[in-house]
Amino acid sequence: MNRGRTATVAVGVVGAAGAVGRAVVEELLRLGVGPVRAAVRRPPGRALPSGAELWPDPVDVTDARALAAFCADCRVVVNATGPVRAVGHRVARAALAAGSDLVDVNDTAELPEPPPYERLLRWRTVVIGAGLMPGLAGLLPGVLGGMGGALTVRVGGLPHFPPAAARDFMDRLARPGGEVTAVWRGGRRVPGALAVERDIRLPHFPGAVTAIPYLTEEAVGVARRYGLDEVRWYTVFGGEATRAVLDRYRAGLTPGPAVEVAASELSRATLTDLAGRAPYQVVTCELDGRRGLVLTGTDSSALTGTAAAHAALTLLDGDLPPGQLHFADLPDPGHVLRRIAEAPAVRELLLIDGPLADLPVEEGIL
Repeated sequence: MNRGRTATVAVGVVGAAGAVGRAVVEELLRLGVGPVRAAVRRPPGRALPSGAELWPDPVDVTDARALAAFCADCRVVVNATGPVRAVGHRVARAALAAGSDLVDVNDTAELPEPPPYERLLRWRTVVIGAGLMPGLAGLLPGVLGGMGGALTVRVGGLPHFPPAAARDFMDRLARPGGEVTAVWRGGRRVPGALAVERDIRLPHFPGAVTAIPYLTEEAVGVARRYGLDEVRWYTVFGGEATRAVLDRYRAGLTPGPAVEVAASELSRATLTDLAGRAPYQVVTCELDGRRGLVLTGTDSSALTGTAAAHAALTLLDGDLPPGQLHFADLPDPGHVLRRIAEAPAVRELLLIDGPLADLPVEEGIL
């Protein structure tokens, strides 16, 4: 077992060659965190960010010995791999057994099996759901203040969904927990209360988009945390090919092979939509039409990696007690977001007194 918070490596990143993993490494190095140890399954097609220490041996999440060796001497381990149902608790088990704290971009609370490391949470800390959604989307409402009333959150843009991210998204459509067209109202889910909004224009989203009401567990958590009377939570897509795929599957999916097929189609569709266009990501939060927040970013993977890096920084700072919590439940969200606002993945973070529509945005410019 390593020496926990006095270990020689500040942060180890599992899945460092992927889009999210690279973003984690880049943000950690920008923040001056080090040493940063990087694990990959195979030699990366392009060099990792300068300053990262590439672990010499391949690390596959299915190889318990390789994971254990990598996690040794890391104060914090970040899991940037997915999808969540394939990876499960493997990285967390290895990290905590090695005496490390853990950040996971996945929300492992979604898994049907309980975490196998619960007894270790008396000494170690785990931050799960440390990405964009879940993650930043659930943290942002915490800075609006004066909660109660009705909250509307819209998350999306023109992303590229890597296969793992597409698998997680489509997997959520195939099981209970989040409900398409549902709203949170009066302390409970109300199914079928909202409609999919197609080919509409929304404040701070450039061009026409499709907004899908989807009441995630994160949305329910926000409602309960802040005692909100109503929460409307939308996933927004700006690409035509992506909208076509989602339209085909909006009636639901059967768990199993159908999800794999749909995820593959979704990942390809996001690439098609990006041809000749720059990705963008927007999160808007509006409370009772009287106060709002807008975050614009470069893309979903960069924002996910940035969120995970800042969760790791919070752990390194010693600001969290032992136990497990969601990124959206981090204490002092204003402090966390002020630091995140300086990241290259964030183009702008605005607090608005008044309706979101009152702040004009030039179409196509974020």
